[in-house]
Amino acid sequence: MDGPAGDLYLLALTDDLILIPRLEDAARRLGGRARIAGRPEDLSVRSESLPRPVPLTEPLEGGDAEFVRRIVDERPGLILVDLSSKAIPWQTWIQVLKTSAATRRIPIVAFGPHVEGEALERARGAGADLVVTRGELHASLAEIISAWARPPDLEGIALGCREPLSQEARRGLEQLNRGEFFEAHETLEHAWKAEAGPGRELLRSLIQVAVAYLQLERGNRRGAQKILLRLRQWLDPLPSPCRGVDVESLRAQMETLRNALATPDGRDLEQIVRLAFRPIPWADERRR
Repeated sequence: MDGPAGDLYLLALTDDLILIPRLEDAARRLGGRARIAGRPEDLSVRSESLPRPVPLTEPLEGGDAEFVRRIVDERPGLILVDLSSKAIPWQTWIQVLKTSAATRRIPIVAFGPHVEGEALERARGAGADLVVTRGELHASLAEIISAWARPPDLEGIALGCREPLSQEARRGLEQLNRGEFFEAHETLEHAWKAEAGPGRELLRSLIQVAVAYLQLERGNRRGAQKILLRLRQWLDPLPSPCRGVDVESLRAQMETLRNALATPDGRDLEQIVRLAFRPIPWADERRR
């Protein structure tokens, strides 16, 4: 994984040779690092963009899907987009990121020459969180990164993961482990709403797991694939164990399910669920 959780990890879509060392230095001074991608190929995006069958949701085919999967894998805390880039399809990519629930929480700062007002306006229309001129970016680079970067609160998550699960949350997990996906979703969502703080990200993850299996039960393969993409932002930063739950086993189960859904092999969805679904163990059960 190129952008480990907890780092101030900045992804810059630019080929500006003057700006790149300044970006890298600013990220380093703030205790993180910057990754530079000047071409789609730098992010393993090699396919052409395809129209999304369902607009305003995660693409599952084509170059935009490859891009979203890469961003989900790397989880940058901030994306900087150079509007002068000729190689990066920046308007499409900004819009895709900001209309996909798996990535829309990642802040995007777009920048370009002050004389290219039309490009700056298109970036705003596509959904960039902040649009500045290149001069403004150079003048306040560290301040902009500090103000807009959103790395995961690993310390807060770790503290929250030491808390016990509520009785309602335990009941929801038991329902999930019995394959009662609708009931588990309802119970876990109620438990999640009753809590505060980063420790409840485990409950948000379990809710998404229940929804993914519920989508498969209802024959919605694409819906399940999108839920599994969205799940990563909550599940990936969790330590294992978290609140007594064996998160490592849960991650492995979700990876198995993602791979099964991504590789059509003649199995129907019921077969895939039977092969992938396992009760989520408690951490102390794994040590026995």
